[in-house]
Amino acid sequence: MNKLLTFGAGAILGLSCLQAPAQEKKLANLTKEDFIADFRLAVDILKKQHPNPYKFTDSVTFARRVDSLMDRMAKEPDMLTGLQYSPIYLVRDVHTSLRLSNDNSRELYSTLRFFPYPVIIERGRIFVNIKGATIPYGAEIISINNKPAKEILQSLSSSAYSDGFITTGMDRLYPDFQVTFSLLSPHQATYPVNWIAPGSKETRKTVLPASGPTAAFHAGRQSVFPFNLLQRAYYIYNDYDDSTKTGRLTVNTFAINEQEAYKEFSEFFREVKKRNYQQVIIDVRSNGGGNPAISALLYSFMAAAPFRNVYNYRTRNMEVAYPEYAVAENGRRLSDEDIQGQKNFFYQRFDKDSASGFYVGNARLKDGLLENFPPDKDAFHGKVYVLTGGGTVSAATYFASLVQKNKRGIVIGKETGSGEAATTAAWFMRYLLPRTKCVLTVPLSELYFFNATTDNGRGIMPDKEVPMDKFIGYVQADKDPEVAYTMELINGTK
Repeated sequence: MNKLLTFGAGAILGLSCLQAPAQEKKLANLTKEDFIADFRLAVDILKKQHPNPYKFTDSVTFARRVDSLMDRMAKEPDMLTGLQYSPIYLVRDVHTSLRLSNDNSRELYSTLRFFPYPVIIERGRIFVNIKGATIPYGAEIISINNKPAKEILQSLSSSAYSDGFITTGMDRLYPDFQVTFSLLSPHQATYPVNWIAPGSKETRKTVLPASGPTAAFHAGRQSVFPFNLLQRAYYIYNDYDDSTKTGRLTVNTFAINEQEAYKEFSEFFREVKKRNYQQVIIDVRSNGGGNPAISALLYSFMAAAPFRNVYNYRTRNMEVAYPEYAVAENGRRLSDEDIQGQKNFFYQRFDKDSASGFYVGNARLKDGLLENFPPDKDAFHGKVYVLTGGGTVSAATYFASLVQKNKRGIVIGKETGSGEAATTAAWFMRYLLPRTKCVLTVPLSELYFFNATTDNGRGIMPDKEVPMDKFIGYVQADKDPEVAYTMELINGTK
């Protein structure tokens, strides 16, 4: 099992993988005007570089919303509160990101006064996610600063974007709640909270002191939920339950090579067969995607018959929008040779489709794609349950789609964070914005599944969702809600 190191990160606040130049301007010396200028540059880059920026809007509406966003940012009392107005969510694309540089991200964290508790956000409700605090674990937060929970989540929605019109981005946001919410009032000394204890109907009031960065970080690490931290700590993790004859395979990424993936999948399903198990649970709730070919490989271990494995890429533009700001993953400026090499790659593998106006992947791009995929020799023939959520993105959504379209299992959880018909993927361009040294990452192509020609902006919808009352009960009992609910289904209990 290969170790997977993960870090929670919001849309604008997460640590960047790029190291900015040593002469970058300190966060404290940056102005709202610096961020507004760079954010407008980011918008211009998106309009020129993103493979389909107006898929879910139009250019006029997009421009109007950008202007509105920047006007609101200009009216904020200081630069820190203005950071909540990142424009990238306007393209409704889960793969696009805009992040502070490493140094500025660290400085931001040291500057904020934090809401003291980590939380769970579930279907428009907020719950305390730490034990031993003044407000008990599992208590529902009704309001903070006299603002109802619904309004709080609405104010954070720009940081919880997903593909299209999907709303499950909060699944990815809640680990960052202490940062994203604190940005709304970064220097606040206390937080008045109205809350309801578990099992009670009485609303109580408590004033919580704000936390400094050390205490806030420590509290975040004391979060109780999610419960499957061990399973999420590896690329792939196997669990076996002899008492119920159930195997559980947690797959946190499809960004692994075929040899490694086949080894992991094969070992799991061979062990399941050896133990004569009747069902398996495949958990892709925190899978950020990767190679869709690996998604198909996993599905082949449960396929009942050969299946269609069809997808293709398209893009609106093969040029580099602003070569003077283009950088590699390590922050190095891309050379003319680098940029020409990328142009050559796309020129060889994409052809212009005159009907749509897009460049579409040709046979060379799809070389090696196995469209009629056979079941694996060790394919499992029992019951299959797939767990999904807002963290199920890109190739992970494709895997859930294969299961659902082929009627091979039951999908349990919530709508996936990326689209059923299409998403963006494959290649990415990084831009280092000149004033703030923020890093803008833009996907260079769209990925369409099953020869889809349209995208309604929705993800894979689950066959079953954990009822809200059961979800709360499971969490308060220290049980993984989707896993516990699935086991109830397996055991036939009500």
